[in-house]
Amino acid sequence: MKPFILLLTVLALIPAPLLGQDPGAKAARVLFETGFEGFEGYNPGADLVDAEGRGQNGWSSVGYGGNGILVDPIPEFTGQYAYIGFLGSTNQAFFNLFRPVQLVPNTNFPPVVFFEVTLSLRDDRPTPGQADDFRWSAYTPDDQRLFTLDFHGVDQSINFALDDNQGFRPTDFGFEYGATYRLEMVMSFGRNRWSATLNGSTVVYEQPITTRNQRLSLGSVDAVWAANASGRWDDNYLLFDDYRISVFPPSDIAPVLEMVGLDSTGRAQLRVWGEPGVSYRVQSSNDLLTWTDRATVIATAPDGLATYLDAQVHSGRSYRAVSIP
Repeated sequence: MKPFILLLTVLALIPAPLLGQDPGAKAARVLFETGFEGFEGYNPGADLVDAEGRGQNGWSSVGYGGNGILVDPIPEFTGQYAYIGFLGSTNQAFFNLFRPVQLVPNTNFPPVVFFEVTLSLRDDRPTPGQADDFRWSAYTPDDQRLFTLDFHGVDQSINFALDDNQGFRPTDFGFEYGATYRLEMVMSFGRNRWSATLNGSTVVYEQPITTRNQRLSLGSVDAVWAANASGRWDDNYLLFDDYRISVFPPSDIAPVLEMVGLDSTGRAQLRVWGEPGVSYRVQSSNDLLTWTDRATVIATAPDGLATYLDAQVHSGRSYRAVSIP
């Protein structure tokens, strides 16, 4: 297994830009993935989950409303894809579509979970003030909601909520109807933190997965249709495709190497931000070709922080942190 590496260079008092690697580039254990294609057994002539609760390919629901598989070609979507919305739900306020994964990890090796989906929100006949919300919500195996990323239809803002009953918080980002987005949510079970990006831009950063000190687990990541403030259902809808939930061991995640500064004698002080319990080998180089082991540090809970103080004074030295599997 090739370790993950992060590089930092000290030039006098100024560190060079950080260089990292994308954890998604490595092989992961896939809990579930689908493109909603015919060869996977998806039938566009049927609901994804019907009124009797019968779902295709293991999908399930809470309530019943507009949902299914579409085949009409649209930009940036390939083949078949799913939708939720358009026709009002039988539930009073919410309609959830989900595919259970039931992840209850070993607490000695808390993983990092990646959720990815391609999505596009549509409102073909806008009615001012009446648009619904669409959400992606993470739940435990016993159906306790952990957190939610919300696309608020009325003002097209993006918000998030935790499990602390404090309501939605703004992200200061918005969305456009008809645009296509790639949503990625990263959940570090070891640090109890989650983040979300849309098309590579961070919209939520390092928020608690749970505020209730419960053992972390994941039952599903749901597509949620929420009625508007009047309790009525509008005819807007959410398209989604290329849905994937995967799990990485904590040692597969690239650490963040931070230059704290120089101490009074000119020695470099570094922080390694990683996953709790993972060991990282700090190495240095004077030419970026030959690397010398300096120390092995262990990231501690809850923040995944390790520190390193170079025993030598050296200007122009480069550093990197290497995870030890």
